[in-house]
Formats: sequence, structure tokens, C-alpha cells
Amino acid sequence: MRRLFKPDHTKPRDFDDFWRETLTLVGEVDPDPQVVMQEKMPDLPNLLMETISFRSLGGVRITGLLTRSLDGLQRPLIVYSHGYGSQCQPGWPWAKRGANCMGVDIRGFGRSQEALEAPSRWGWVLSGIQSPETSVIRAAVCDYIQGARVAEQLLGHCTSHRTFQGVSFAGALALKSASVLDSPDLLAVGVPTFGWTEGRYLFVKSGSGAEINNYLAHHTDRLDDVMLVMRYFDPVNFADEVHCPTVVGIGLKDEVVPAKTVYAIANHLTGPYEIMEFPVSHTDLPEERLWARFEHHWLSLTLKGVPVDFGKMTERSQG
Repeated sequence: MRRLFKPDHTKPRDFDDFWRETLTLVGEVDPDPQVVMQEKMPDLPNLLMETISFRSLGGVRITGLLTRSLDGLQRPLIVYSHGYGSQCQPGWPWAKRGANCMGVDIRGFGRSQEALEAPSRWGWVLSGIQSPETSVIRAAVCDYIQGARVAEQLLGHCTSHRTFQGVSFAGALALKSASVLDSPDLLAVGVPTFGWTEGRYLFVKSGSGAEINNYLAHHTDRLDDVMLVMRYFDPVNFADEVHCPTVVGIGLKDEVVPAKTVYAIANHLTGPYEIMEFPVSHTDLPEERLWARFEHHWLSLTLKGVPVDFGKMTERSQG
């Protein structure tokens, strides 16, 4: 059964060293955060959204959205990003509920589009595919990590605990960042992409996976090299170092992030986790509305705290 699917790790021998060195490199970059713009909503006088520019790996400037309360009280911090090819939406809804929120536009996308100087003509995910050191996915994880650090720096003492959140592309970034940092108090990921490098390209029909397939169809001699590079960014290889409580959302029918690739990740998690199953994801079908339950659940855990029996029921069908 796909629910039990747990492929072996495919970590390259220097996987841990590679990510330790990456974390050191981005840690040596002075983020130099700058407020580009501020915005308030007339009906929310105690909330402020700031467009923040900061430096990430390579010294390039990334843009994020910090939506925060002005009352100076300690609140949970939600760090999030966006889907593949998209950009962050303001965190007003979560801030209204009582959280401070930092959304990060990853280099090459949205407000940070110009931060990626040489995007591949085959698609964003192929940028720098020649090696793990040059891969844009490495830089993307650093952008997420640096965004979390900048938010905490700007919020000062106002952060009580942290949730790393993301769906699809952002879900993969959140999970990998949580693994590398080992720092959030809660991880909430819906259909995280890039999972199970060895088999993913056989099932994916659109999105970043389709871009990789198209590239390999024209460069058949590059298959082994591309698969090796992608192993450095496969969430399956990060999952066993995620120790915080984790909520995983899975779409049973999904041509962008097939369910089997998400089970491959979830079954390697070592901390307490819960799986929420939905009929579909990455579709225009009416059943997509059921995903509101995923947000309601992880947001409730963020605001109210994780109960002691979290993870006892690991699967929750939402069909």
C-alpha cells in the first residue's frame, strides 16, 4: 500500500556536510534588513504589514512580507512561502487570529524575481542543476531560512514559538529548513514537492517535475547527474532529522505531487506527526475546498499549542 511506502534514503555520502556548510555560509551573510514599504488596513489599526528586503546566500536581496501586531506582546511566528511560480500573499488572515507572519518570496519568483540572475530556459528548478552547490534549490532553502532569521531579528522578544508552514513548493522548503535548523516548534506541510527523487519523475505530469522530465528528454545523457544533484534536495533525505510535531497534508489524486511521493517523506519523519488525507490537490475540483480543514488544524495548533497526545492518530481522512 502507498500509505506504507518508505523508500530507502538516497543521501549522498557528503549530504550532512553539504548542509552544515550551507548553513554556515548563509549564517555568515549579514541580512541587513530594510523596510521598503509599510501598509495598514483601516479596520485593523493594531496590525502592520511591512515589505522587507534582506540579503541571503550569495549576498542577493530577497523580499518578504512581515505582517505583525503593534502591541508588543509575545505571539507565535508563522514563516511561510508560496507555490511554484507564484508569490506570497499578505498574512493578514493569520495575523488577525493572533500570529505574526513572515512570508518569503524565493529568488526567481514574485517580488524576488530579479534576484535570480540566470534562470534556466528549461524552468526555474533546472537553474544551476550542474552541481548541488550551484542549484537554485539550495539557494531557495537559504532564502526561507534567512527569512525566518530576519523575522525573529525584527520582532525581538515578541516571538513565543515558531511554525514553519508551506504547501507544495513551499512545503518542501519548510520541511528542509526545519530539518537543517532543527528549530521550529511546529511544521505544517501540505503536499511537499521534490519527494522521492528516484521515482517521482515517473509519475509527475506537470509543475517542476514536468520541467525536469522535459529537460531529461532532451538531455538523456544527463539523467544520472541530475538525479544525483536532486538527492541533495529530496525531502525524503531530510525527514529523519525533523523532530518537531508535524502535520502533513496529502492529496490522494495529484498529478503535480503524487500521494506516493508524500508518503515517502512522511514515513521517514522521526518526530510525532499527523497525516491528513484529502481526495485531491493541485486541481480545480470542488473537493479542493476541503483543504480549509488543513489550515484550520495547523493554525489551531499554532495558536493554542500542540496537545500531549499529538500524533497518536497519524491518519485523518478528509474525504
